[in-house]
Amino acid sequence: MKNVVRTSLILTFAVLVALPVLAADKPEKKEKKAKPGANAGVFALVSKIELTDKQKEQVAALKKEFGSKLAEANKAVALTDEQKEARKTATQEVKDKGLKGKEAREYIAGKVNLSSEQQEAQKEVAALTGVVRTKLIAILTPEQKEAAGIKDMPAKKKKEKAEK
Repeated sequence: MKNVVRTSLILTFAVLVALPVLAADKPEKKEKKAKPGANAGVFALVSKIELTDKQKEQVAALKKEFGSKLAEANKAVALTDEQKEARKTATQEVKDKGLKGKEAREYIAGKVNLSSEQQEAQKEVAALTGVVRTKLIAILTPEQKEAAGIKDMPAKKKKEKAEK
């Protein structure tokens, strides 16, 4: 009789402990944030500042005009798995060596071994990004530029860009 009472008490206790755990709501799965497009970087310039409705329309027009071009150009630059691994290794070596700026970029570019098509596509992406960036900056007021941390190009560089 004692064993029956003890067993029933143990089972009752186990059920009382297990019920709240089973009744607890399952945590909701977090919705995955949509990955930004391949050209999100250049448009991120204006994402953190307050734009007027007219400016928002102008930015939307730029996205419509250049978005697909930038996406296509970025696809052409896509790295192979071997190139990604080489870039990862080279980036770590750059950090270890303490290289910065142009030296670091050149070192990594030398290790990745891009094909000529990829190099051309990279140049195209850089050119398109430059055009979009210039047009985005032209839309902004001086106060917005300051808020976004955008500095005007020196006069010398402006002349060089205008000549191209």
